[in-house]
Amino acid sequence: MKIMMITIGFILLAGWDVPSLLKKNRKKDLVVYSLFMITALILGILVALHVRLPNPSKGLEAIFKPLSSLLKAG
Repeated sequence: MKIMMITIGFILLAGWDVPSLLKKNRKKDLVVYSLFMITALILGILVALHVRLPNPSKGLEAIFKPLSSLLKAG
């Protein structure tokens, strides 16, 4: 039931936004919009299914912690 509601919500949002993008012939914006919407839909469904997702701040910390130590050393 949750997955169906999430999907319907995304379809309604796309039905509201996509026609104006098509009318204005903004194909690049439509591609970016579609990629973000598909990513959000997949993440929403995974959360509804109680799939454990990685914490994005841990990945950012792994990238920036060595960088900050390099900047402090110089």
